[in-house]
Amino acid sequence: MKIPRSPSAVVSGRRTPQSSPSTTTRRGGGRTLSSGFILWLSVSLIVLVQLALLTTFRCGSSGDLVIAAPPSSAATQQQQRRPVGSFWWPSPETDGGFLSAVHRMQHPNDCRASKFFVMQSKKNNEGDNRGLSAWASITYMHAIHAFGDGDNSTLGRRVLVNDERLWPMAKNCRHGPETRECFFLPLSSCGMGDVDAPHSPNAVELADAKDEYDRSIRTIYSSPNSLYARNVKDQTSWSGLPGQTSDHSQTALTAAFLAYTLNPQPWLREEIDRRLRRSVPPDLDPRRTVGVPIRRSDKCMHHNVTGSAGGELDCPPLEVYLDAVRSFVKMDPLIQHVIVTSEDPTVCPEFIQLISKELPQLTVVQNVGDVQQGTGSASKLESYKATANNEDVIASAMTSLHLHLRARYFVLTTKSSWSCTISILARIYGVADIYTIDIGRNRNMYSQMARRGG
Repeated sequence: MKIPRSPSAVVSGRRTPQSSPSTTTRRGGGRTLSSGFILWLSVSLIVLVQLALLTTFRCGSSGDLVIAAPPSSAATQQQQRRPVGSFWWPSPETDGGFLSAVHRMQHPNDCRASKFFVMQSKKNNEGDNRGLSAWASITYMHAIHAFGDGDNSTLGRRVLVNDERLWPMAKNCRHGPETRECFFLPLSSCGMGDVDAPHSPNAVELADAKDEYDRSIRTIYSSPNSLYARNVKDQTSWSGLPGQTSDHSQTALTAAFLAYTLNPQPWLREEIDRRLRRSVPPDLDPRRTVGVPIRRSDKCMHHNVTGSAGGELDCPPLEVYLDAVRSFVKMDPLIQHVIVTSEDPTVCPEFIQLISKELPQLTVVQNVGDVQQGTGSASKLESYKATANNEDVIASAMTSLHLHLRARYFVLTTKSSWSCTISILARIYGVADIYTIDIGRNRNMYSQMARRGG
């Protein structure tokens, strides 16, 4: 850097005519430096010291000095990978862990050389009222059966594929077939064209989930009479990990299968992103946010929603939800936002009014444009609201799920698989460590993972 000569400099002991009263003279009689030059030099030294502290210097392979940018903090790196205000989802191809292990199992080098487990629809598939989270969890159970070949994988593991019959939530799909592939990426690079036909010599259909079969048979079809899959004990050896299933995180395993199953098609990603950008305020800090996914309507016992599944939850009053939020605020007074969603259009306005009255310091975040179709049952999603269609309903539901992944504290009703799914995904793919209050307690393994991980 070229340093300008100060007009007050002295050369050979003689003062120049431009000298000013601000000149400082060294009594030794050699040089005199202006206060302006000293100030400039001081500032330059400070800047250099700061650069030395904030920057890493190293030698490149050519011997030149390379200035490397300071490493980002873990929190900054995570925020870049998982943006708060727009769409993100873990990548099965690159995220590693159980998720990438699932992807490799489902994408064999040669489908012709593979064995298969076909997840069949119910016989009355058009009347199947299982919702998104129920479908995701049953897919997980069937995949575990396929990967371990029903706790007997001595003759190799199987690829899971789903049949091509109508998926109730995909009726009148404009973006693809009327199957789960309308909304979500295919489960496998193999498909029904690769499997053996039903009742052919190299295929067998299970009578029920516990039915035994010859492991040498190439294609196994799940029972169309059973809602559930076999309870497989060995759930992790297919991934290459040693030890027992209990030696590894059940929550991480479950979250990986949920993330794999609910991986959106490009059009749905764009729609979720558009809705998130409308819904997430710019100042939302996930570490200071409560998620309240309120599941009501057909989930409540004694409901009158025609055509929906029977209720299974004595739905808590909204005041109980409020008390749970209040408990979180007492634990963490820095909480700023509360995300409120529900499929029941009567719930959100009432609960938001309670929040505004009792906890006015909190800002409520909603799923802007949520259809709120009034049911979680899949068979007649479009029937409960005249202006809704299945694609809007699924986009709304998935946006609500993505919104809640921007929270740290959760008010759950673990009788609802939807609430459990949100919490389990947030524990592994969310943006902070998770705390929950369960006000609608269930007793199964799924609910335990939602409540406390493990």
